[in-house]
Amino acid sequence: MMILHGSAVSVYTAKLRIALHTKGLAFVEREPEGGYRSAAWRERQPTGTIPALEVDGVLLAESEAVVEYLEDAHPTPRLLPGTPLQRAQARFLARYHDLHLEPRVRALFPLVRDGARAPAQVQAAAAALQERVDLLGRLARPEPFLAGAGLTVADLGMVASVPLGALLLDALGQALSLPPSLQSWLDAAQAHPAVAAGLAPWRLATDRWLTAAFVPTGAS
Repeated sequence: MMILHGSAVSVYTAKLRIALHTKGLAFVEREPEGGYRSAAWRERQPTGTIPALEVDGVLLAESEAVVEYLEDAHPTPRLLPGTPLQRAQARFLARYHDLHLEPRVRALFPLVRDGARAPAQVQAAAAALQERVDLLGRLARPEPFLAGAGLTVADLGMVASVPLGALLLDALGQALSLPPSLQSWLDAAQAHPAVAAGLAPWRLATDRWLTAAFVPTGAS
């Protein structure tokens, strides 16, 4: 059985969890021994990143590479559309998430605790994320998923990062505005059984993290 090494609060772990559920594959999930920053984890996974998927004793890292492996090894149901052009567009949107949108979400994490002391930084970070979401609204034409009629690699990270960005901004007293097409996409994606199953541990862990990390304005 495959082992998904990751963290429940990690967007990229959620991304692989959704892919595994989509493929209908059996797996168990474990936190890295000692935490993903530990020497023990780096001994197993030299770059020290999560998630990683263990298959027959081999540890595969980097979520995009792991999704490509799953697509090659377990091609049904597909996570890439039918034509080369459609597949290229799906891969482009997946990389847009990893390189351009998710980093803007990640930049909000340290502000959740310190935002009351850095309002200008909060506003700048909120504007930067909103710009990336607005651009996604121009790049994608949901039908109803980001790259066509079915769930694809384009949706796997976005379906966690977009709502996470909204949650973090809400904790900071800001709001994330989704274009109507993206709101329709998010509603459709979250209703997908594999997405719902893949996001369930992430939602619980994220709610717990926000409860523990958020210090309201005026608190000391």
